[in-house]
Amino acid sequence: MDNRANYVPATGVAAFSAGLELTGSLLQDVGTFFKLHGDLETWDHTLKVTSQAVRIARLYGADAQKAEQAALLHDISNIIPVSLMPQVSEQCGIEVLEEEQRYPRILHQKLSRAMAETIFGIRDTDILQAIECHTTLKPRASLFDKVVFIADKVAWDLPGEQTYLHEIRRLVDDMQLNAAVLTYLNQVWERREQMKLVHSWLIRAREELMEEERAGLEEGSPVKQHLLRMFEHMAWANREIAHALVLQEAKLPERALQLFAHILAAEASWLARLQLQEATAIPLWSDGKGKVEHYIELAEDNIQGFRRFLAAVHDEKLKERIQYHNSQGKSFDRSIGDILTHVALHGSYHRGQIASSLRMAEIAPPVTDYIYYARGE
Repeated sequence: MDNRANYVPATGVAAFSAGLELTGSLLQDVGTFFKLHGDLETWDHTLKVTSQAVRIARLYGADAQKAEQAALLHDISNIIPVSLMPQVSEQCGIEVLEEEQRYPRILHQKLSRAMAETIFGIRDTDILQAIECHTTLKPRASLFDKVVFIADKVAWDLPGEQTYLHEIRRLVDDMQLNAAVLTYLNQVWERREQMKLVHSWLIRAREELMEEERAGLEEGSPVKQHLLRMFEHMAWANREIAHALVLQEAKLPERALQLFAHILAAEASWLARLQLQEATAIPLWSDGKGKVEHYIELAEDNIQGFRRFLAAVHDEKLKERIQYHNSQGKSFDRSIGDILTHVALHGSYHRGQIASSLRMAEIAPPVTDYIYYARGE
């Protein structure tokens, strides 16, 4: 049964919450909401976007939990009939642009923000702003805005050969988020004569990204791309080692865990130096008697930190030198690019030692060579 017919115009978006009892689980509540309104098609799309948003957020060091919430709610207003969207927007105090009056369907992104806040109690500004521009993007968009925006696009399952979508997915996976976003915006712009509306937010967002690209400030430079790939290999190799250690924890040689702990402690130490923070309290060498789960958490914290650092750095910054002290207190200064290269390579030597230690205990080690990562094996 479609409950949209029960809408009472005077009550705004709250009218659409009739029959919904919140459980505290946003996933469950959003699913229930769409089922109450008979909109299983949007619910199916929402689940696909949510999966992509969480994956892409982790890839770029954004908040995956927030990305999940934003994605679950990004199309929540699809249950409102398009003919009522201007009226409901007015009742909610939403500014309706002249172009939105002409094509009211685009108001769903603003209405979804209102429903996320009013019905589902979302107060986080990052989440609300990302929902509000998930279709068009907007000027001065944040990394989080772009993550939610592009997740909505890569989740599409359109008929026919959609070459631009394949390109967008490739760019996202190659750590070129701005290029992926701009590819979509250019696709819209090139088809503007056939489009019902090219929103002014989209036009200005595209102009900003093009200007950044011309200035060479986008994240897709060859040097930075290479570093990003090295760090994603590092994260993958650490996960492969961690998985093997978990499976064999009962008979794990202490030396293997000691080496893995050292890899991660060194990563954390270098990250603190790059961020100009105090040295971490994590010892560079431990006794190898800790829990594997603890080191899995540290590995995730490390890669998230490096992703955030790399997202903010540009080629000129990589040439800057920073001073640091080693574990013996001796002072050095090296370029940021050299330090990042060292961190990405450092673990490979010790992962080889871990493999030898596991073989001596008659445990088959995982293969963590870069070429296996590059081949997706």
